[in-house]
Amino acid sequence: MALELLQMTRRKHGERTVVSLAGEVDADNVSEVRTCLAEAVRAHGPRLVVDLSRLTFIDTTGLGVLVRQLAALRERDGTMALVAPDGQVLRRLRRTNLAPLFPIYDTLSQALD
Repeated sequence: MALELLQMTRRKHGERTVVSLAGEVDADNVSEVRTCLAEAVRAHGPRLVVDLSRLTFIDTTGLGVLVRQLAALRERDGTMALVAPDGQVLRRLRRTNLAPLFPIYDTLSQALD
């Protein structure tokens, strides 16, 4: 079985920062995701879009990082939207009843409009 490596990128788009995750997020790499999200907010402010469209798997530790980041942003009057087209990631958000917490978009362009 091939190991699916996590890839993370971030870029500024107007007042928002886009963090794109590709591959798998699980207990083995969740601290890297936490650090990436926190650094994006520190560097560019509390308006975040997390693009999960190229993510093939996320476990509950990864979902927990997203929820904690959202809570931290809300304390700073910030926002966090997710890009999660129909697939495994969106199904997991729905099954865990976390989907209502986030604005969720099918595409990055929709999230940035």
